[in-house]
Amino acid sequence: MPITMICPKDLELIALREIRSLPGGEYVCHIEIEPTDTDWTLVAVVRDGADNDRIHEAATATTNRLKQRYLVRFDW
Repeated sequence: MPITMICPKDLELIALREIRSLPGGEYVCHIEIEPTDTDWTLVAVVRDGADNDRIHEAATATTNRLKQRYLVRFDW
């Protein structure tokens, strides 16, 4: 599968949709894509009542899936 370049805001919307489709994801209210030294990381903001372990697993799985499909361009 080819890798697509994408801006952080667009990827945040895609990640939010994907995480909310997973069990426990209904507690996620916001996603941020944060740059790291060589890559990026996904940060989930959750409401009260969220199962943090389940959200962490969903965020990790979503991050891994998205990194296979998208290259984030922070200069866009």
